[in-house]
Amino acid sequence: MNQDPDEKDMIGDLLDDSFENVGKIKKTYSSNRPPALQINQNYNQSPIYYPKVYSPQVQQKQNSYDLDLRLTKVPVQQSAPNSASKLKSFDNTVQFNTVDETSLDGDLISKCKDQNGARCIQKAFQESSQAIKEQIFNKLEKGLLSLSKDVFGNYVIQNLLEFGTPLQQQKILIFLQPHSSQLAFHPYGCRVLQKLLQNAHNTPDFPNLFDTFKTRVRELVIDQHGNHVVQKLIQLMDSDISLWVLDGIEGQVNKLVINSFGCRIIQKAVSISSNHPERQMKILIEIMNLAYELCISQYGNYIIQQLLKDGPFIIKNQIQQIIMEKLEEYSLNKFGSNVVDCAIKCSNNQFKLKIMELLLNQNNQQVLFVRLSTNAYGNYVVQNFLKFADQEIQKELYYKITNNQQLLQEIQQYKFGQFVYQMLTQKLELETFNL
Repeated sequence: MNQDPDEKDMIGDLLDDSFENVGKIKKTYSSNRPPALQINQNYNQSPIYYPKVYSPQVQQKQNSYDLDLRLTKVPVQQSAPNSASKLKSFDNTVQFNTVDETSLDGDLISKCKDQNGARCIQKAFQESSQAIKEQIFNKLEKGLLSLSKDVFGNYVIQNLLEFGTPLQQQKILIFLQPHSSQLAFHPYGCRVLQKLLQNAHNTPDFPNLFDTFKTRVRELVIDQHGNHVVQKLIQLMDSDISLWVLDGIEGQVNKLVINSFGCRIIQKAVSISSNHPERQMKILIEIMNLAYELCISQYGNYIIQQLLKDGPFIIKNQIQQIIMEKLEEYSLNKFGSNVVDCAIKCSNNQFKLKIMELLLNQNNQQVLFVRLSTNAYGNYVVQNFLKFADQEIQKELYYKITNNQQLLQEIQQYKFGQFVYQMLTQKLELETFNL
């Protein structure tokens, strides 16, 4: 039987938060009779904070007109999600006309705040002659800050930073540098700032740009936009920035572990701070004070997994003790089962032997091996134990299980238990251990 691998997916690349790939806008058409409002109350209740996601795609406003119940369908009218919050600097300018899309005449700043206009100008800037590029840049120069904070305009500024001349890139840096602290906390401005940092890296301008917001590291690491700036700096500066990042993390690990971006920063900071063991240990002590909760946390479990793989021996040993204490609770939990799996893969035989004893322990109840094998998440733990344990441990466990017919019958009665039973029987058929 095939299992659903989605239950055990690991987190993506720690720094893979690129905003450059924007999905295509899809036009939809409303139905004649819009369905009644439905509220889904079957969502997953979780204490984990879900950060607001800012999408560059256009929000769609559905308007339907019941002019003809059988035939009439009116297309949807589209508007930018930030139209209500746009800066008033250019409110009085002429709005972009799609008929004039290929023209560079008129107010380019307003055109950049339209999706089609922004794409047109980016394409023109990349493919046109140097004279046309200079014309575009001169018209956009006075609106650099406004466009940097616009849902579509920020892509135009990033385009200028990538394909502009060194002089144009320098002008953008000089203009935006005083506002870098403001951009760092902005949903779209943080993208432009990351591009600025990338361009300025290994140049004399980088220290000055970094100085404008480095004192706000403690705010940046817990902000859903500022954290991306921190991650970019970690990527660019690697170990040179480890102390700066640790300054932002120390004392507020409990705030960072409740969301994905905070956990990513902790993971990266722990890995790059090996040159400063005393400072690193302070962070690890804060993490271990929350270890019981982190093992079953949607995002925190990845911090525990990283420590099981690469952490100091004393930290690994503490986590293993916690897992043995809470083996059943964690194994039956969606996120905790990932931690148990990781511990099994990364541990020595001594830990695996203790796990085997716990699996076969009955304690006046059903054998733990059965309870885990018949659970949606626990069966993964059992299968991975059968797969990654040492050969002698596997042989002993197979022998004890397959000689207990009652135990085998119990796990066969459940959907997930059949996965474990199938793995056991396949091993026996192959006579791997010559039982």
